[in-house]
Amino acid sequence: MTLREIVTRAVLIAAMAGALGAGGHVMGWIAKTDAEIERASVQAYCQGVATWQAEAAQGIAPERRTGHPDYDNRAAEDCPRVQPAGSRKEILYNSQRQLAQF
Repeated sequence: MTLREIVTRAVLIAAMAGALGAGGHVMGWIAKTDAEIERASVQAYCQGVATWQAEAAQGIAPERRTGHPDYDNRAAEDCPRVQPAGSRKEILYNSQRQLAQF
């Protein structure tokens, strides 16, 4: 084996190792991003349910509420801290929309 062949193989091995390392890094980044998106999705769902419950507690008609009901029946499991906001000081836009806490 010539010196040129040895150097070529070493360069190829280094390139393959770098590509595998970069691929592993990208896969880790994708998994982290997917987890963040899932967490944000659950948070948005819980916020919508909390808003719906808060507006229901104020007596707002369902067709005028800005949140959404627990249509997946998962709030009890995924949103254990969902509680309608109770203070009048938390009104966001008008008397028919209020911030919710969870």
